[in-house]
Amino acid sequence: MKTWTHFGILIALLLSTAVAAQEIRIGSLEGNNRLFVSSPVTLIDWTRGATGNGTVNTASVAWTDASVPCDNIFFVRFFGIPSNAFAIVMTAERGPFRAVNGINTVALDPPVNVTSETYIGIRRAAGPDTCGKPYGTFTRVPSRALFAGDDFKGGAFTTLNPLSNYRLQAMASNVPSVRVATIPIVGAAPGAAGSFFRTALTLTNPSGLEIRGKLVFHPAGTAATSTDPSLDYTIPANGTLNYPDIIAAMNQAGLGSLDILTTASPTLIANARVFNDNGAAGTSGLTEDAVTGDATGFPLSNIFIPQDSTNFRLNIGIRTFTAGTVNIAIVDASGLQVNSLARTYPANYFEHVSASVFVDGNALPPGGKIVISSFQSNFVAYGSVTDNHTNDPTMRIGTD
Repeated sequence: MKTWTHFGILIALLLSTAVAAQEIRIGSLEGNNRLFVSSPVTLIDWTRGATGNGTVNTASVAWTDASVPCDNIFFVRFFGIPSNAFAIVMTAERGPFRAVNGINTVALDPPVNVTSETYIGIRRAAGPDTCGKPYGTFTRVPSRALFAGDDFKGGAFTTLNPLSNYRLQAMASNVPSVRVATIPIVGAAPGAAGSFFRTALTLTNPSGLEIRGKLVFHPAGTAATSTDPSLDYTIPANGTLNYPDIIAAMNQAGLGSLDILTTASPTLIANARVFNDNGAAGTSGLTEDAVTGDATGFPLSNIFIPQDSTNFRLNIGIRTFTAGTVNIAIVDASGLQVNSLARTYPANYFEHVSASVFVDGNALPPGGKIVISSFQSNFVAYGSVTDNHTNDPTMRIGTD
């Protein structure tokens, strides 16, 4: 069993992959409001392109206002939208498909080739209003969508109507269950001074539809595999699941990271609490919010080094999502880089170590920082500073 030397744990997240093979995902089922109006219509999600190059073979589409099921009522379309383009090109279409209220999951046969510049769209064909329609959600998070009242198969942007902060609820993938969130560190392990740390987990369903999926625990220090421990869950409409000790619920022990997957379901809300279990004396700990799995970007993390290394200790955690090499620069308080090194990790790997171990024993300048970056690997890194006398932690996600 590994030792948890502190409970200053935090999270963040970048690009997604599956455990055994790279997960390709395009679009999302995130959101609860059921908003859109006209039919027939073509809706294009212009926010969440494919997470990698490959093929997708399954699509799930949110549907509402159908008083009766209807055959041949929607198509799943894929559009190429280069960042510097003035026009949109439809690259593939599958369907027509039958629709009922809720999440409609269909097979894409043959599978569809996608790249990072491919976006998903839905064509609602002509038919009675009783057949219902696709929908999306307006959100405060910057988002973009496009729509046309006709059978749009490509053309100039000027022929489409933009929708700001709108997310179409449609998704395609190459796996039956997709990762919608990750909590980079969870555990049930002993700590210093007789402490014992646990992780409580809450999953809540903000939608009127059932959510199904699984939790996958990846033990620290080993590459993730398809046989890593998992736990199936079902959350009823608008319901909540509570796990007082998620690691015990999964019959596990020690440290690791936790992936939250859903299966053709809306996106849940997840929250974890890491706490020191003092028995009858109660608990002390911190909240760990999960970050959604569709976040992407260039990984760059700044980890602050304590000014007083005698009374405070620094631990660093990293969870990768794609394999690759991360570059590590050690910078003193004046801004001068004093050392550098590189570490190579497999995909879906987690470690939590002292800062000294992380930088291979190189000196850590008081009040400086450790800068972690990569052109190859997508990852999350965090730094936790803990008081050596009280075990009181502070923590920071290593953002740019």
